[in-house]
Amino acid sequence: MTGADQQDTITLRLPPSRAFADLSRVGLAALLRIHRIDPGDIGDLATSVHEIAREMTGGGSEVVVEFRITDTEIVVDLTGDGRTIRISSPRA
Repeated sequence: MTGADQQDTITLRLPPSRAFADLSRVGLAALLRIHRIDPGDIGDLATSVHEIAREMTGGGSEVVVEFRITDTEIVVDLTGDGRTIRISSPRA
């Protein structure tokens, strides 16, 4: 399999409530465990994902979070509040 064939994508939909913003960080943590990636290797990615999800849900918008892990990077797209923000980190 090539790197593109091994790509995993997970989609999470958050209702428009800040109480659910933590689920974005939990989802990322679960994927890191599945792929055996040390959270310390991705810097502040988890914190950034949580802060943006919290901001978007707090604005009264449903948020769609897409997590993609490839052989070379971890990418998180957050869509809500009329915009899409992409955050990524290389895999060590």
